Amino acid sequence: MAKFDVPVVQIVTNGGCHLDAKLVQDALTNIDLKGIQLLVIENVGNLVCPANYDLGEHIKVVVASTTEGDDNH
Repeated sequence: MAKFDVPVVQIVTNGGCHLDAKLVQDALTNIDLKGIQLLVIENVGNLVCPANYDLGEHIKVVVASTTEGDDNH
């Protein structure tokens, strides 16, 4: 996203498997929120763990992908 001049902030979880609201709040101090109409919080990890934590979001979206090709090894 930064490649397209979209402001981004990377949040380090310090070994945790997910983000929490405090980490997001702290990261927001690194972004100028004036004029922001859409804020995307990408919470990576397994499909279950990140979904259980409230980050102050209005909506949650899951984007899943599978690998291509033959994986019979």
